[in-house]
Amino acid sequence: MIRTLPAWLLATLIALTGAAGVLAVAGGTTVPLGGTDLPLAYVLPPLVGLALFQLVFGTFSGRWRGLQYWLIALPLSAVIWGGALMLMLDGRLTVDQALAAAVAGHLAAGLAALTAGSRP
Repeated sequence: MIRTLPAWLLATLIALTGAAGVLAVAGGTTVPLGGTDLPLAYVLPPLVGLALFQLVFGTFSGRWRGLQYWLIALPLSAVIWGGALMLMLDGRLTVDQALAAAVAGHLAAGLAALTAGSRP
């Protein structure tokens, strides 16, 4: 068993809950960026989720992530959230299916990172 698995599970649960809550609140709000309006639903959930994950996981496991964590995790999380959101807005997924797909994608990515980091 991976030693940090309980801390990872707790951090993941809190992070995904926080990110889903921010997604519900941000909704259709946009921010002007360059010549386009950037929906906050694309930007805020990955930031909030990763910040909550880092805070909880670091506190309980004593393993704090550095710059490499943010450089890899933030774009990956944005792609997962954005992909689920785009499929939902396109009508291919319901809201529940999109959230389930985002959760499954984050769980798979997190477990892959956790097991890769625990190899001797």
